[in-house]
Amino acid sequence: MKELIAILQKELIHIYRDKVSLFLVLAMPLVLILLFGFTISTEIRNAKISVCDLAQDAQSKALIDAFRASGYFKIVHFPQNPNEINHDFKEKQIKAGIIIPAHFGSQLLSDKESQIQVISDISDINVASVLNNYIESVVSHFEEEVNESGHYSDNPIQVSIQMLYNPELNSVYMFVPGIITLIMIIITALMSSITLARETETNTMRMMLITPVKKIYIVVGKVIPYMGLSLLSTIMILGISVWVFKMPIEGNIFLLLLLCIIFMFTAASFGLLVSSISNTQLDAMMITMMGLFLPTVLLSGFLFPLDNMPFIFQILADIFPAKWFILAIKDVMIKGAGIADIWHYILILAVMSVVLLRFSMSQIDKRRKQ
Repeated sequence: MKELIAILQKELIHIYRDKVSLFLVLAMPLVLILLFGFTISTEIRNAKISVCDLAQDAQSKALIDAFRASGYFKIVHFPQNPNEINHDFKEKQIKAGIIIPAHFGSQLLSDKESQIQVISDISDINVASVLNNYIESVVSHFEEEVNESGHYSDNPIQVSIQMLYNPELNSVYMFVPGIITLIMIIITALMSSITLARETETNTMRMMLITPVKKIYIVVGKVIPYMGLSLLSTIMILGISVWVFKMPIEGNIFLLLLLCIIFMFTAASFGLLVSSISNTQLDAMMITMMGLFLPTVLLSGFLFPLDNMPFIFQILADIFPAKWFILAIKDVMIKGAGIADIWHYILILAVMSVVLLRFSMSQIDKRRKQ
């Protein structure tokens, strides 16, 4: 029994001294319950929409107020021309556009048929389906209010839905960008962080840092092979998506590959940062999974829409590069966006790469001096 107690004491001391692993083990349940509790929801709130009101009458304004009051929608633009809605899908990342026709009020209050048109982004089928149901629900309640006011019309308001970007309702459109993102993180960030952490754990990194070789060459030489594998995997995924699942690539393929390479640099920079603060491969793996992989799944808009998350989580999502990459790659692949449409996403990813790389290099310098 004394031997068992001695071994237990030794192991408890070892766990206590390994501050990083202890923190991760204790923090993981708290982070998981908060993330899953606030991010996983089938309800969508404050979805961005544009409303083109060609009627500009009392009834059309009342319908717009009904959309506002529902809590489901956030009207971000009132285009004067229906053609401007297509621009809003790229520039303002709206989920749907609503066109209220001219003479809407007079048609509604008479026996003539009244109709509104909905242009829906079907690149995310689940979100589009929920929002279309919300729109029909708002219109239905609006009809009831009109009838209660004494202005009864035998013809209900017709909702005409135009499906944009994915009229075939192919679910692969939603998953391919997210899968590419996860593959890049697993291969580039995770493998790079584990490889460099292994050098630290086996004490070979110290030997490499004292050699007359620039540290940037050491780091780049370790990371580039995994970036190459990541790019090869991405090309394979794109090929399978196009030839097997018939997913079109609407934008420029070279712009798409450039975007992937920039994101790989960002992921590699994160992996380098993790390795610079990790003492063991286990620490590197856990930090990467908790600090990048999990937020990519939950806070990137890949599986769960960001609009219905609490504001603090929407701000937190801005910190992680996966959100910006998924927005950009969807715009290029599905919406046919050009460099003028996604330059701000590229700039954000580039700035993140530089900041992470500079901080990582400073941490490596500290280890060199120790």
